[in-house]
Amino acid sequence: MAEDNELLLFPDDLIDQLHDKARNKVEYWDIRAGLSKGNTIEFSDEKSKEITSYLLTGCSIRTFNEGGWGFRVLKSASKQNLLDEFDNAIKLAKLSSSLCKFKFHIKEKDALTQDFKINSKRKLEDVDITEKIELVKGHESIASNYSKLIKNTRTIYLDSHVNLVFLDAYGTKVNQELEILRLFSSVYAQSKGIIQNGTNSIGAVGGFEVMNTEKAISLSKKSSEQAINLLNAKSPLGGSFRVILDSKLTGTFIHEALGHACEADLVLNKESILIGKIGEKIAIEDVSVIDDPRFGQGEKLNLPYELFGCYFIDEEGTPAQKTVIIKHGVLQNFIHSLETASRMNHDPNGHGRANSNSSKPQVRMGFTFLEPKDWNLDEMIEDTKQGILCEDFQYGYTDPTTGNFQFKCRISTKIENGEKKENLRDVSFGGMTLDVLKKISAIGNESTFNYSDGICGKGGQGIRVCDGGPYIRIDDLTVGGLN
Repeated sequence: MAEDNELLLFPDDLIDQLHDKARNKVEYWDIRAGLSKGNTIEFSDEKSKEITSYLLTGCSIRTFNEGGWGFRVLKSASKQNLLDEFDNAIKLAKLSSSLCKFKFHIKEKDALTQDFKINSKRKLEDVDITEKIELVKGHESIASNYSKLIKNTRTIYLDSHVNLVFLDAYGTKVNQELEILRLFSSVYAQSKGIIQNGTNSIGAVGGFEVMNTEKAISLSKKSSEQAINLLNAKSPLGGSFRVILDSKLTGTFIHEALGHACEADLVLNKESILIGKIGEKIAIEDVSVIDDPRFGQGEKLNLPYELFGCYFIDEEGTPAQKTVIIKHGVLQNFIHSLETASRMNHDPNGHGRANSNSSKPQVRMGFTFLEPKDWNLDEMIEDTKQGILCEDFQYGYTDPTTGNFQFKCRISTKIENGEKKENLRDVSFGGMTLDVLKKISAIGNESTFNYSDGICGKGGQGIRVCDGGPYIRIDDLTVGGLN
């Protein structure tokens, strides 16, 4: 444990030694160190599947020189080992640089010296694990006893209390103390050979008080209701329809179909449909898209916690900040890591993220959303002669290289002559991202705005994110079903 504590201590004399070692050898370096402790509790069909408590420590050193990176992950946290591994990371950067055909320099950024701490009302470490287990058992009981048609339930609770330190060559030193937790509920119902699923989650940066919010309390009941209601829904005929997407599907479209194509590493690798389109109009004028992972988004949404996808700094020490991706239909910015910003002569905008201190940062989103306009949902429905209201994302596929996407939604409702009719299930829709951005015919107002949380995978790493937006209506969208 003494070594764990040493991991978080970087006195001035040690930092001076690191600067001396790096001088005239590498042009940039950073260090991430941290200590994380938490719990994972999983039940299925009211039976325990996993109950785990953990304590993890980690430290990584990253160095850079003329296009080449060195990266070392430390197993030992001692001061001497840190200094030795720092020398090895320098050697790796120089070797990598000698093999690089493309040379570039890291864009210098301002130093940041600050301590940041999440003010939880009920700290995770003050809650006994037995209470957390009872929470999960309670949700399992609600789901299992909701109906005789419920055939399978699954509830997962995860939490983490982390202490982090970030240092870099420019003099940045940031200490963070964060609490992160998530509750996940999945329910399957079956009747007459038909199986349907309801899935919901709540994730947040905050303390155990999150589990006392209405969203958390009603989670398993909501999943059960979804699964049962879908058993009597019909599957639609395929075709081209006017489709209304709820806030969750709007966020999914903005994140998956558009957002990944805005990641600057994909642009540099020629794997994005948005190459060379900065300054071009790629959507209708009413479309404005933002990525803003700064803390404080929860307060704007009247929530007693910070959003799951938000953070104080990214894993490269760049402060989280608002990035305007599209403004009035015109593509304004990509999202950047330190490397992509340097290569594209752009300022870093706080999107170099990693899922742990042993992973290298990648360009990743935080909280990505479509800004609302002025339609309400009733107006969208009344103005639709024949269409489908689609709600809740189930799964999907997107290719940022071509813009092709296919999504399956969980709940749908047929619309005829401006009125909602029967429920539909197994509805999928798809198209080409840039075409769909120009087929949007209505964007909902603030009352239709909402968000969802999740884990986004890329390059072998899962990162906590949020996305959202208002309800939107899209004309002539290709829809398919089981029939």
